[in-house]
Amino acid sequence: MANTTQRIALLADIHGNQTALEAVLADATAQKVTATWFLGDLFLPGPSAAGLVALLEAQHPDVWLNGNWEGAMLEIAAGTQPIDGPTLVYLAILTQYARRQLSAAQWRQVAARPFVTTRKVNGLTIVAAHNSRRAPDGRELYPAQPQKGFDALVHGADLAVYGHTHQQLMRTSSQGQLIVNPGAVGQPYSPWPQFFRDQRAHYAILTIDAAGRLDVAFRKVPYDISREITRAESAHVPYADLYRHLRETGKTITHDQALLARINRERGYDAAAKAAFGGRP
Repeated sequence: MANTTQRIALLADIHGNQTALEAVLADATAQKVTATWFLGDLFLPGPSAAGLVALLEAQHPDVWLNGNWEGAMLEIAAGTQPIDGPTLVYLAILTQYARRQLSAAQWRQVAARPFVTTRKVNGLTIVAAHNSRRAPDGRELYPAQPQKGFDALVHGADLAVYGHTHQQLMRTSSQGQLIVNPGAVGQPYSPWPQFFRDQRAHYAILTIDAAGRLDVAFRKVPYDISREITRAESAHVPYADLYRHLRETGKTITHDQALLARINRERGYDAAAKAAFGGRP
């Protein structure tokens, strides 16, 4: 069969934010995309898990990757990650909450998904990863990092797409291959304050015609943040007040050890995480 023009919606870093995903999928439909690729970090800290799975499944993604948050959830659930600090207690409590929404079959599907894969579209070889090929976590592909990490990501391919940094990015390798990050659907970020105030949902569209010619379009989609906050509070998501703060400001508390230690102690999350998963909170 002859190649036809493909319009691929690149999605990454939804982080439990179903309201943002719904808005992005509606925009992607209006843009007449022909395929969906998801680059990881579907769950946490937002309230949705099963709802997000259902929305993505309805798109029949050609690529569906895990991110570092799925990796952390799997390690916590398997007992291979000790719950030995405030951030890990936070992740453990949220993991327990999300898992209760997922069937055993859905959890097995999470465990089976890769962090990186390669696809060929109309003659272009494309590496899709959550972060680097080596690991789904780490900072080597943050926008200001050295060129060598980007060269390694796209080595042997025409194009690489990745998530993790929550920042929209397009740059070239040392040899001119293309590297694209669509930004974050559910938790956009920029170190530049003027841009960080814009909390619209991010994604990107790759258009690859029959001859393998490529265009990239970055999209930013407004959504009802107050509706997402209400959804979280109605669903009694753990740390709902911190999630409200995240949605209203864009600022995370994942690494605020002092704040999380106090909240975990006051709300009994230390003991709950230990009872659920073991470890030394």
